[in-house]
This record gives sequence, structure tokens and C-alpha cells, in this order.
Amino acid sequence: MYSDKKSVLQLVALLKAHEITHVVLSPGSRNAPLIHSLATDRDFTCYSVVDERSAGFFALGVTEALNKPAAVCCTSGSAALNLAPAVAEAYYRQLPLLVITADRPPAWIGQMDGQTIPQAGMFGRMVRHAVQLPQVSDSEEEWYCNRLINEAILSLDNIEKGPAHINIPLSEPLFGFTTPTLPTVRLIRRPKQSYGISEEGAYSKRFARFTKRMIIVGQLPPENGLSHLLEKLRKEQDVVVVADHLSNVEAGETLRYDALLRRATEEELEALTPGLVITLGGHIVSKRLKQFIRTAAIGELWHIAPSGEVIDTYQQVTDIVRSDNETFLRYLAEDPSGMISTRSNNPASLPTKASTTPDNVSFAFAETWKSACASVTIPEAAFSDLYAVGALMRSIPANATLQLANSHTVYLSQLFALPSSVHCFCNRGTNGIEGSLSTAVGYAAASQRLTFLLTGDLSFFYDMNGLWNRHLSPNLRILLNNNGGGEIFHTLPGLNSSEALNDYIAAAHTTGAKAWAEQQGLRYLAARSSEELQQKMPVFMNPGGDKPVLLEVFTSAKENKEVIESYYQQQKNKKEQ
Repeated sequence: MYSDKKSVLQLVALLKAHEITHVVLSPGSRNAPLIHSLATDRDFTCYSVVDERSAGFFALGVTEALNKPAAVCCTSGSAALNLAPAVAEAYYRQLPLLVITADRPPAWIGQMDGQTIPQAGMFGRMVRHAVQLPQVSDSEEEWYCNRLINEAILSLDNIEKGPAHINIPLSEPLFGFTTPTLPTVRLIRRPKQSYGISEEGAYSKRFARFTKRMIIVGQLPPENGLSHLLEKLRKEQDVVVVADHLSNVEAGETLRYDALLRRATEEELEALTPGLVITLGGHIVSKRLKQFIRTAAIGELWHIAPSGEVIDTYQQVTDIVRSDNETFLRYLAEDPSGMISTRSNNPASLPTKASTTPDNVSFAFAETWKSACASVTIPEAAFSDLYAVGALMRSIPANATLQLANSHTVYLSQLFALPSSVHCFCNRGTNGIEGSLSTAVGYAAASQRLTFLLTGDLSFFYDMNGLWNRHLSPNLRILLNNNGGGEIFHTLPGLNSSEALNDYIAAAHTTGAKAWAEQQGLRYLAARSSEELQQKMPVFMNPGGDKPVLLEVFTSAKENKEVIESYYQQQKNKKEQ
């Protein structure tokens, strides 16, 4: 029987999955759940060493003998401090020593409770990675616990070897040993070589096993060189490529996939579910795509990460591919195994190289996505923020740059196509409203490209000082949707009933940009109707002139909400017809 602590079960199961089966145990009560679970499992070789300082060095000797990671486990308090000399030795000798310290609950630190000291990160820079596990109480904390343990273990041999620290707080009661078997846990793999494509991963063979494959492309810089490779995988390998404008690759047939996922039934979502997902780049705008992949019954998820860092956005990652994006996509597109174009419905069986011909590609999965996305139409909206966004996106010239503010702005922009030559940027690193204006002003100052900023009012007024400098380029164009507050908050389920919505959450206001824009030397335009907006667009789009231009579009938060809801309802009605 194993401990009934879920964090302990995850740790023991992952030690076994990663083949770390030699463990040095020092006695104690706080680490008793770990000791019992490890010592009673015959797959582990356990050593008992009372003195923790000696136990740490004993574990180093085991690591040397096996030429693979070994673990040392101790109880809380000063016992953990006694492992420090061995940890330092392991760090400077690049030995993969896994240190596991049991701990008291964090609430008792500094409360004069016995054997309770700040243990999280206690070894500082002497470890490659340090994690503190949660005391698991729900499925999200269990996923988090699993991810942290995988990260710590993978860091033992990440280009350079070295020690890692797992601190595991455990609350009383400690001595419940009622779990008969270890849980099935997710093992995250990462090739041990420093860079490039490793045969250890057998990626092309595994790629060939799946009939339904998807590549999700997150935020990337312009001119990233991936579009032709993604197109080759689309056309020749039946791969669905999902991307938004921030990826700076062709969105292709999956444009407006977010609207598709909004309206899809359970049956349709099942048909759209991939077996293999490959992710690359940074942030994805769509929350619905994240939710879809997180809950879908996919087989594997590979994330391409040149640094080898564990990124688990979709909570299903199985492989960290240590490669640059172009190298790995080229590897798949050129089919080094000669097996990719033939796939079996049974992921356990591999096709033979002799049977491989391009005619064996069915394209059924790609056709499913293409047909489903084609049924989602471009918005034809009444005057609103959505209308203004569409007017800009339809008019933006080739070879321009589009800077997007966060919140509703970046979401609405994904509903419209863009010329492939347009460079697209957004501060999605933290998704904050601050700095979008300043970033666009700085870009325009340093670039010769016509630069458009699409922004909402809260983001604009928060960063008004972005116009307070001597470097305003005449190439700058700002389209400001002013709806008198944070419009996105009016669309979030559950907030409509809040009495604080208008004044405090959406921060309703009556501020306009005219005086400030003109004081800073911008040409100011305003539109309060679709007719006015269409009249002002040619002036706004004109690349000539000696001043930057700000076009302020005044809309109603109430009408904006109605227009958005009407658009999505129309999509739902079309599907049902």
C-alpha cells in the first residue's frame, strides 16, 4: 500500500517512470509517507542512512556508480540544511542528484513550530531547478504537481547535468497508507542531446502513427521563414495548421477557428479533435482553443522549445522537442523515415516503408477542418467596435505593420483576414493593457513602414504618455475605439449582474483623445457613425502627410455587446440551417 497523499503518489510514480529507482532515505516522521511508499515498492532500491549530511554524499556515490540520477530523501527543518554540502558538490561536479525534502505546511513558517524553516528554494543557485509541490486538492493542482516534478527531473540532465530540489509540504495526518496502486501519470520526455533532431525521440515514426495531426503556431516575429514549410505539411501530409495573426504565418483555412469552436457541438468537437498536436512559438490569442485542447482526448502533444524549457500551456504536453522551429518542421516536411505519408488508425502499428506512396494520404482530417472553418463567415456588423475593426482590417495596405492592443482589440482582429505582407505585433508576453501605444510609437520611430495601432480606450488612456515625446513619426496611424470603458467586461458571463461593473470593473468614463492628440501634434479625426468612419478612412489610410494621425471612433458599450452576440448567434443559426 502507498500513501494516500496525492503529491506523494505523483512523485513516486514519476520517479519510477523516469527510472530513478535508487533512493537514499534518512529517517523522520514528516517524510514517512515518502519512505513507506518507496521502501515497500520492489521496483526501488532503498538505502537507509541516518545522518543527512552523510546521506547526501552517499547518494553522490550511488550516482557515480550507476552513471545515472539517484535521489536522497529527508525530513523537514535542519535535516534538509544538512544536505547542502552534497548539493554544492553535485553542482560543481555536474552530478544529477535529486534532493527530496519533506516539509511542514507553509502556513507554519515563522510560527515557532518545530522543524519548520523556509525550505522552498533553500539551495539557491546550487541547483539547476527547484520546485515546491502543492498539497493536491483538485485536478488542476494535480496537473501542476505532475508538471513540477517532471520539470525538476528533466533539469537533472539539461545540456549540463546537476542537482535538482523537490520540496514537498505534507500536512497531518501523515500515516495513511491506503492506496493499493500508483496512479497512471503523465511522463514528459525530452531528448538529452544539446540541440537538433534526435533519433532518440523517433519523431518521424511517431508522427506517422497518427491519422489526425495538428500544428498550433503561437506568436512569432515577422519573416520567420515557416510559412512555406507549414504549407508543405498542409498539402502533402494532411496536417491542420492553426494560427492567428500574431504568428505572422498564413492562417490559411483555419481563419476564425475561435468562432468555430464557440458554436461547435460535442459531436463536432470530437471530429475536430487531433490525435497529435505540435505546438511552437509563443502565446495563442484564443482561450477556446486552449480549453479545447486541454480537455480533448488527444494522444500526444509535442512542444518545440530550443532551450528545452518545459512549457505546458495545454496541460497535455508529452514531449519537449529541443530544436528550433524551422529545423523541426523541415525534418517533418522532408519525411526522413519515408513513413509519414502512410498512417494507420492504430497508433500502435507502424506502416512499412515499402507501402509508402503519396496516394495513401487521405486528407480527411484536413478536409473536416477546412469545411468547418469555411462555414464561419466574415462579420458584417452594424456600427460598433467590431465594425471599426473590420473597416481597418479590410483597408490596411500591403507591407504595412499592425500593432494590436490587448483585451477585446486583439480578439476582434482575429475575425478578419490580413495581407500576408503585413507584420503583426502585440504585447502578449503578459497580456497587459499598458504600453501598447508606447510600443507602436517606438516601432514607427525606428521603422520606415506605415504603422497602424488598433487600440481600445482604456489601453490608450492608460498609456497617454506614449505620445509625450519628440519622436512621433508621420508614418503612425492610431485607430482608437472609444466605447466609454472596458468593453470586454460586458461580454464576460456572470459580470452583468454585478453592481460594480460599470464604475469599477469596466471603469466607465467620458474621456476623449482630441485635445491631447492635437496638443502633441497629431492630426485628429473622429467618427460617430459608419458613414463618418467611411468618410475618414481614406484620410486615415493615406501614407502621405507630415503628421501622425489619430482616428477616434465613438461607440456604445451596450450596442457593442449586442453586435458581438448577434454575430455569434448568426453563426450558430447558419450551422443549424
